Amino acid sequence: MLKISWRIYAVLILSALGGLAKIIGGIFYGSKAIFVDALTSLANLVAAYATIYYYKVSQKPPDIDHHYGHYKLGFGGALVSLAAYSFVAGLVIVELYRVEPYIVSINATFFAIAGFIFYCLAIMLAKREGEFFTPYSVFTVSELIESIVVILASLVGALYNYIVDYIGALILAAYIFVEIFSTGRDLLRNLSDIAPSTKFILNVKETIEENGFTVVDIKIRKIHSNLWHGDLLLKPSRKDELDKLSERVKKLKEELMKKHRLDATVELIE
Repeated sequence: MLKISWRIYAVLILSALGGLAKIIGGIFYGSKAIFVDALTSLANLVAAYATIYYYKVSQKPPDIDHHYGHYKLGFGGALVSLAAYSFVAGLVIVELYRVEPYIVSINATFFAIAGFIFYCLAIMLAKREGEFFTPYSVFTVSELIESIVVILASLVGALYNYIVDYIGALILAAYIFVEIFSTGRDLLRNLSDIAPSTKFILNVKETIEENGFTVVDIKIRKIHSNLWHGDLLLKPSRKDELDKLSERVKKLKEELMKKHRLDATVELIE
C-alpha cells in the first residue's frame, strides 16, 4: 500500500475550506468577483484530488503493461487541472457576458480574506511534494492572486460601486486563461522526452569512462525531475572475458542509477 504524506491530505482539507469560504461569499453576498473565484476554487479542488490520485498511480512498480514504470502517469493531474480550469473559463464567460446592476455586501470581503488564508497554507504544503504537484500549486498560486483582487474588488464594490467588483471579475477571468496557457506549455514540455543539460550528459560520460568504457553514442530522456532513461552505445576500453565484461556493465548501470538517477540500457560494440 502506497503511503501518502500527511501534507497531501492537509492540502485537500485546506483547499476545500478555501473554496467553501469563497462559494459562500460569492453566492450569498452578491460579489461576481468572488463568484468567479469560487468557480476556480471548485476546479482547484478537482485538480487536487486528481493530482493525488495520479501521484499514487505513478508510484506503482513496472508491470506487464508498463515496462518502464508508471512515472509519467503522474502528469495526469496536470491534464485534469487543464480540463477543469478550461471548463470553469467557459462558465465565467457566460456569467460575465451580461452586465446588470447588482449589490455587493461587505461580508463578501471577509469570506474572501478567509479563502486567501486557507490557500496560502495549501500552497506551502503542495510545493514540498514534488514535480507532479507543481501544476496544482501554480493554479493554487493563482487562487492567491485572485483572492487579493477579490478582496479589493469586493470591498470597493460594496463601499462605492458594483462596477469595481465586476472589473475584478474580468481580471480574474483573464488570469485563468493565462494560467491555462502556461501550464499547458509546461506539461507539453515535460511529456516531450526532453534531453538533460549538457553538464548532466558530461557527468554521465565521466562516470562511464571511470568504469572503463568509451561513449560512442548516448541518448537520454527525462521521465520526471528525479529519474532519467537512457540508451548507451559503448565500447570497452580494454579486452575482458565475457563474464567479467557483463559484471562491469552491471556495475556501471548500478552506479549510473545511484549517481545520476539514470536507468540505462547499454549496448556494447567492438
